Amino acid sequence: MPSKETAYDLAYTVVGLSLYLLALYKGRAWLSERIPSLLLMTGAALSAGSGFLVAAPHNYRWIDQLAGVSNLATYVVYSSITVCCAFYLLIVMLWKGASANTGSTATSETRRQAEVDRLRRAARWVAPLYTVLLLLMTVLFFAVELPTGEKPLDFDTTYAEHPTITAFLMVYQAGYGLGIWSMAYFAWRHSRRIEDRLLRTSLTCTAIGCIFVAMYGVLKIIAIVGINAGLPSMEPISNFIAPAAASVGGDIVLYGWVYSALKARRHRNQEFHALEILWRTVTRIDPGLILKNRVPRSEWGQQVMAVRRAGEIRDGQLSLRPWVSPDVVETARRMAEDQDLRPSQREALAAAAALRAALRAREEGTVPSPACDHLPGIEVPPHAERQHLILVGNYLHSALVDKVLAASR
Repeated sequence: MPSKETAYDLAYTVVGLSLYLLALYKGRAWLSERIPSLLLMTGAALSAGSGFLVAAPHNYRWIDQLAGVSNLATYVVYSSITVCCAFYLLIVMLWKGASANTGSTATSETRRQAEVDRLRRAARWVAPLYTVLLLLMTVLFFAVELPTGEKPLDFDTTYAEHPTITAFLMVYQAGYGLGIWSMAYFAWRHSRRIEDRLLRTSLTCTAIGCIFVAMYGVLKIIAIVGINAGLPSMEPISNFIAPAAASVGGDIVLYGWVYSALKARRHRNQEFHALEILWRTVTRIDPGLILKNRVPRSEWGQQVMAVRRAGEIRDGQLSLRPWVSPDVVETARRMAEDQDLRPSQREALAAAAALRAALRAREEGTVPSPACDHLPGIEVPPHAERQHLILVGNYLHSALVDKVLAASR
């Protein structure tokens, strides 16, 4: 194998396999949650990963030898990337109308159904458009009998002067540019408006990566037009600079998608860890309660476990009510005001301090008199209960609660 192809083999294989792993991750998430955007991300990652793997020179030559069709791998690569661009455009159309069609108070089922409806509307024109592009590419590619000899890196420049192949390449670049530039524009525009740091970082990486990937198409068009115009030195632009831009852009997009997924999962795990600490603390009064420790992978499973865990925590708090001292609660609220905490944080701090003081009093056998007749945080509205309990779990073994307990002794 020519030494200059080794770098492309390595780069394309790494990007392709990474995209396959991303598709596996997104696919598992879709199987759990059935959210259309996750399915589209899975399809985009699979098709792009297939394109990169087939484009690796070693795989390229193997496919051509196996099929007996000269440069068939080029058709496979360009068709795979075209399908990926169709998924990209569907994702853009899906996300574009999200804020207009559903409010922040909508349930997850309502949001999911709204996504399905938007996907159906978008697919009505995206699917026929890209089907026509793929049919045109197929007809144009197989209308020409190419000479024997695989061109994994320089197919475009080798056959650019052939009118039918030029038409094939331009049809491919039209579908490619529409999908990639749409994603780049949408991601960049919305990254400037979003306050959530995690999503903003993910969209910014997606936008920057898509710009690099889109420059692949721009450079290819420049090279093809230049060759047909008789301009010199077009081969390096098409054969080296353009593929390098696509590889770099693919890595950046991949990082943006993986970053958001891993950070979101880490955040959910931290929340469940806080709930687990709180749950283990309050259920010491009833060792018979058993709850599995592994955090479910699906959002639905996590929601079910959170509801169950929250209910058991509330039961434990109510059981400890006779041991809660009103002095501890008042001390906690006073210190919370001194620390200038938000109202939700003040109530969580008071609940954490009351819980630890109640456990200590129960272990020592000292019943406070009078007992607290109104537990802090017990009237938190249902929609805010989970976040309240997570805050309580975070405060439970904090230095601030230690100070409250020391001051109320």
